[in-house]
Amino acid sequence: MEMAIGFSERFDFGPIIGWELCQVTIDKYHVMFWFEDENALLNVADRFSFRSSDGVVNFMYEIYGTQKCLNVDRILRTKIVKTQTISKAQLDLVFENGDVLSIYDNPEFRSWWFLGRRQDDFPTKRANWSFAICDQDLEDLTEQEYQDRRA
Repeated sequence: MEMAIGFSERFDFGPIIGWELCQVTIDKYHVMFWFEDENALLNVADRFSFRSSDGVVNFMYEIYGTQKCLNVDRILRTKIVKTQTISKAQLDLVFENGDVLSIYDNPEFRSWWFLGRRQDDFPTKRANWSFAICDQDLEDLTEQEYQDRRA
């Protein structure tokens, strides 16, 4: 598993291009975005926002905050066509209809991760994890990494 400190162009988010969002699951501590064809997951443990291409839908969802509006049906059964690192604290996922799901990094704890799985050995149907990128826990950071992350 590759660990991440914020979002950076050095991370290859290419493997998620083409993932089709099939389900969104809400838990007390996470919102999980499930992608069908890849048996893949984007787990968000802090906050995310969504804005539709036409501007009709625009909201922030905070797991530990007060903003709990959720309206993502526009991107269900829709594929990711582009990823864009906006800043160290924000990654945008652009869907084929132009809608954007923004994931935000929280420097205080592991706030997001992707897990992707592919059926590499088709005859046995065993799944091999081919892609994992996640945020790093605060206690795993060096003092310099912590200071850089807060900047």
